[in-house]
Amino acid sequence: MRHFLNLSDAGADGVAAMLADAIDRKAARAGFPKGRADADAPLAGHVLAMIFEKNSTRTRVSFDMAIRQLGGSSIVMDAGSMQLGRGESIADTARVLSGYVDAIMIRTDDHAKVEDMARYASVPVINGLTDRSHPCQIMADLQTILEDGKALPGLKLAWLGDGNNVLASLIEAAGLMQFDVTAACPQGFMPDEADVARGQGRARIVASPQEAVEGADVIVTDTWISMG
Repeated sequence: MRHFLNLSDAGADGVAAMLADAIDRKAARAGFPKGRADADAPLAGHVLAMIFEKNSTRTRVSFDMAIRQLGGSSIVMDAGSMQLGRGESIADTARVLSGYVDAIMIRTDDHAKVEDMARYASVPVINGLTDRSHPCQIMADLQTILEDGKALPGLKLAWLGDGNNVLASLIEAAGLMQFDVTAACPQGFMPDEADVARGQGRARIVASPQEAVEGADVIVTDTWISMG
């Protein structure tokens, strides 16, 4: 896997491997100070550039702490403090940053920008959120489900909310990891048909929240007003 723009970039085996590693590392860190690096510090000496075109609390802190706990460091930037905010192209930004850092994470409202960053960067690019997908959020959700003792294959998951980027990635995960998603979305807020198709038959869209949660093992929802 060169870049992580969508869950399908990792595939089922890659997603499973990352989840297992995350769970193992979390357990191994029990009792560690939050700022202490993992014993093996696999990213020692590596630098992650984080670009935020949308406001963030959880994504920013979680990425920053993750790179520190893996032994690396981060540089945090927003569009207003970069030439990117003054008209410099994504292509030039990607090439320049690739000469300074080992990986780039970008959080933006335009998925095409993430794709362009990956196209021109010579280092790995991670999708921290776009208008179309939020793969890292779903990785965290799947880890929570596994830590609760549930297996993913055959799981019945209910989604209550609009057909947003999180649901799109959740449906993609269902197709990869073989669990079922029933999403209750109001008229006018349905997911795109292309996003539903990525579920490989594992996603069902209904209008009734009661129907969606019937027999569910897990219920997931999201804010109706974007937090950025």
